[in-house]
Amino acid sequence: MSEVSFYFDFSSPYGYLAAERMEEFESRVGVTVIWRPFMIGAAFKQTGQSPLLSQPIRGKYFRHDMERCARLQGTPFNIPQNFPYSALVPTRAFYWLESRSPSLARRFAKDIYRGYFADGLDMANPENVFAAATRHSINPGEMRQAVESPRWKQRTREITDEAIAMGAFGSPFFFYEDEPFFGNDRLDQLEQWISLRRSTSDG
Repeated sequence: MSEVSFYFDFSSPYGYLAAERMEEFESRVGVTVIWRPFMIGAAFKQTGQSPLLSQPIRGKYFRHDMERCARLQGTPFNIPQNFPYSALVPTRAFYWLESRSPSLARRFAKDIYRGYFADGLDMANPENVFAAATRHSINPGEMRQAVESPRWKQRTREITDEAIAMGAFGSPFFFYEDEPFFGNDRLDQLEQWISLRRSTSDG
């Protein structure tokens, strides 16, 4: 089965909306989606970008657009008080979980996203991240140790560097083979591209 790489930041509203669509997309299109959280702040430093809502003129539009996209998608959404935040803890926790169970890591990721954008939890507070662990029968003490482990710190750096090297400058960012797609609103186009590539290879 072919693969789609899904790069996202846990503080990204559009990443959240995309994450809510991934299971259905994966099933419908017949691909395996590889979840890859990364630190978007590192990409911003290289591109000179700033968080969307802090940008003059554009910020007002994007606030409206985030809410509209969520409403059209039928996904609960509120812009959190502490927005954006540096999502080091959930990102490291994700890779620790992925080493044990990729499916568990994906469920945890969706829980973190929903807690932040639907329930208004401050995920910059590590205790809220560790509390999410208990909902999935994960030992929060083990997770607490894992996020301070050099192994998972290094893994987060490696994936972030990988994402930037591939050209991911925002969240969500998708790659199918070497073809890049930026944004939740490009999922339909990504699906069309996959279909085109398959028909070309079959022909």
